[in-house]
Amino acid sequence: MSSPQTGTRTGPAYNQRASGQISRMAIWSLVLSILTLGGIGSIAGIWLGVRARDRIDQSGERGRGLAIAGIIVGVITLLFAIGYWIVIAKYISGGHGGGSGGGGGGGY
Repeated sequence: MSSPQTGTRTGPAYNQRASGQISRMAIWSLVLSILTLGGIGSIAGIWLGVRARDRIDQSGERGRGLAIAGIIVGVITLLFAIGYWIVIAKYISGGHGGGSGGGGGGGY
């Protein structure tokens, strides 16, 4: 008969940080993409998402889905920001009807 083992069994040795934590870069990618900040946040979110995805592939951290979501949301919010700035530029450049409809004057 065999004697019972008194030690505890452990799984394979691996880096707890690499497999257990979500990449902060991926989190910030999504946060900045959502905030937009007039388009600058979207660009930063896209850039961070791409960098986070590459880093996650190398390090084994979690958060690849967050990085991809940051990229997608960043592209969508960047398109909205570009549309917003186009509308603002048209409005400022005279698209708001400041023509010659003076409407003043006598004529008694």
